[in-house]
Amino acid sequence: MKSYIYCVFFGFLFLLSGCGDNTVPLLLNGTGDNYVKIITAEEGNTRFEIWTTGNDTLMTGYNKVGFRVYENNNEKTTGYVKFYAKMFHFTSTEFHATPVEPQYNYDPALGMFAGYIIMLMPSDTSSRWYGYYNYNNELSIDSANFDVGWDTKTKFKIFTDINAQMSYLITLTSPSIPVIGLNDFSCLLHESPDFVNFTQVNSAEMYLTPKLDSLNHFSEGNVNPVYIGNGIYKGKVNFDISGGWKVYDSINYNNRCITQNGTPYIYFSVY
Repeated sequence: MKSYIYCVFFGFLFLLSGCGDNTVPLLLNGTGDNYVKIITAEEGNTRFEIWTTGNDTLMTGYNKVGFRVYENNNEKTTGYVKFYAKMFHFTSTEFHATPVEPQYNYDPALGMFAGYIIMLMPSDTSSRWYGYYNYNNELSIDSANFDVGWDTKTKFKIFTDINAQMSYLITLTSPSIPVIGLNDFSCLLHESPDFVNFTQVNSAEMYLTPKLDSLNHFSEGNVNPVYIGNGIYKGKVNFDISGGWKVYDSINYNNRCITQNGTPYIYFSVY
């Protein structure tokens, strides 16, 4: 049954990689992002809230989030939050997880415990996501159901280092709408032996190769991504002609090339 779940899971990921009052109030952080409350999990006198920016629900792909935690309606502003998400398919007791921030620390400027959640699949009538919340190892809520929508702009890619028996996930954070010329390129990298446990990779070396297949053309002036913190690698990608581009990302990690079984690429339509 586990092999069946993985087949369904990887099949859906292949498709994706190709491609309370929830409206008020809004929170504004230092970068100008508006945050809206999208999830509330309550049990007894404990309440966790998840806030995000840009959508009214968690979506497939990268989500910038903040957590607010209350005990007896008193808000917590110190310590940390940890979050874990599992998706259960109704045809099996097996489950898979998804990458999340290792630990959400309190950001006074935002007024929340800040970080990210990467959702690999949307919820539907045959499967559901459940959240597991922990504050400072003092407060917790388990198995709280939440919904995930499908973002058609989601871009991530799964690949495997066969010799190391390890799978990797590249998740793009920009550009979401590429333009002709130089674009910021940023992404996260995670490794997983089983798609239940994910580890954020912060020490990889990345080398970008953008290719326009229709003309067998490679652009110049690209800047290879380097790790800048908070899980993010940042560089520049140059789309100097309109069309369909494949941005290949060769990656070295732990003194080995982890993309030797096939260099993953992210596809962009640039017009």
